[in-house]
Amino acid sequence: MEESGTDVAKSLDHFRPVLLTLAEAMISSTLRGDLEASDIVQQTLLEAHCNAEQLALMSHGAFFSWLRSALNHNVLDAVKHLKAQKNDVRRRVRASDLEASFIRLEQVLVADETSPSEVMQRNEQVCIMLSALQTLSDNQRKAVIMKHLNGRSLRDIAGELGLSEPAAAGVLHRGRQQLAKCLKEQCDD
Repeated sequence: MEESGTDVAKSLDHFRPVLLTLAEAMISSTLRGDLEASDIVQQTLLEAHCNAEQLALMSHGAFFSWLRSALNHNVLDAVKHLKAQKNDVRRRVRASDLEASFIRLEQVLVADETSPSEVMQRNEQVCIMLSALQTLSDNQRKAVIMKHLNGRSLRDIAGELGLSEPAAAGVLHRGRQQLAKCLKEQCDD
């Protein structure tokens, strides 16, 4: 990547919506009242800014991997902090649920390809998709994340959003359509 500090700052701005989408997908619905995805992303970006010299020397793929790893650690640290405050998070979230969420996200993000250029291309495509998710309405974004990043059923999505299953299916469908439209517009640019 061989970037200057200014270029690292631009890259961090580019990755902000990507990290926000990832954080939203990692935080279970039972923790959303206690953990804010934007706070965790802000902490991650602050850490990246503090390590700008090191990050400036990394390839695009390594830079993105570093950010994902820092975000994962910050989510886990936030959950540990809640436990330490005796908020009894253990009753609301099981460690296995959190681990499963990370595994699903890694499956989306890890490229099957072996060449560095293919890995970089895959990471860029994932970044574009995750950024595009932030353009959806709140319910649409939640539904798409729950279905495609968290592997949740339509019944779970409906319950989480407080909708009937047909209404949740409509929100999910419109979210997918809007996401496809946004991605098409980005590709046409």
